[in-house]
Amino acid sequence: MYKVLVIGCGNIGAQYDIDNDDVQTHVKAWYLNSRTEVSIYDINSGLAKQVAEKYQCKIVTDTTPETLAAFDIISICTPTFTHYQLLRDAIDAKVKTIICEKPISNDNVEMAKLKDAYGVGQSKILVNYIRRFQPDFLELKEYINTNLNNEQLTNIAIRYQRGFVNNCSHAMDLLEFLMDSEITLNEVKIHNMEFDQFENDPTLSFQAFWNKTNISVLGLSRVQFSHFEVDLYFEKYKISIINAGNTIDVYKAADQSGFLQPLILQENLSKKKCLKNYMNSVILESLKLTDNRSLEDNFLTSINLNLKMLNYKNK
Repeated sequence: MYKVLVIGCGNIGAQYDIDNDDVQTHVKAWYLNSRTEVSIYDINSGLAKQVAEKYQCKIVTDTTPETLAAFDIISICTPTFTHYQLLRDAIDAKVKTIICEKPISNDNVEMAKLKDAYGVGQSKILVNYIRRFQPDFLELKEYINTNLNNEQLTNIAIRYQRGFVNNCSHAMDLLEFLMDSEITLNEVKIHNMEFDQFENDPTLSFQAFWNKTNISVLGLSRVQFSHFEVDLYFEKYKISIINAGNTIDVYKAADQSGFLQPLILQENLSKKKCLKNYMNSVILESLKLTDNRSLEDNFLTSINLNLKMLNYKNK
């Protein structure tokens, strides 16, 4: 039995699914796992009490290293500006596995210090880019690497809202995961930037290149709905990730010479409900890391992506 502490009982911590049957939060996913005993912390004692009563959790009253040392796994579900100190304290407390919501930080110096602390520490750190842990996206990655390895990736289109680092980073991480390669953008040309959701994180649109692949990013500023879509264009294939990633559609052009052929939906390859109970997969991945310390986490790749995202928005 692993002892787990969820720090932060807000949206992703406990609120998204508190009144439905889905598994979209850390507290519910840990509560439903038979291998864990869950405790919670929130700066709002009334909120902590509400969540504790719902899930029969214990409440801790502080997050000092001495308190954190009593836990095997910690989920950090607090605002970004709090991540640095909580990660440092958890690493110092030798917590086996840490799940941290993204972005890790909005400060380059903090991330450099975290990288150093991680290097000498014993903790595994999982940054919660949720799609990379879902079975349907693992299958899509395998399909791309096995069946499209001779197809040139010609264009990428990303459409998102609500902060470049906060939400477009999900798309960039997904691209790195699916293509099994670090993406570094060149010739970044920003054509719109609006601070519509976060004081320090604009929603921005730009054009860029990754090697010879044209990348178009459309940041939907000032909209009143959730939106996340990624299209991958190969020479004869198109992969559309829509509905926040809940749907994956694969299209292929007919194998005929002469006139250009229309794309045809490959229904046998397309997937629906890809994010159903998505937090279960994140929890299972963290348990694998806790069970098997030789497995790799995604902390360093996430640090590097976080740094690149901060650099892109300042161009």
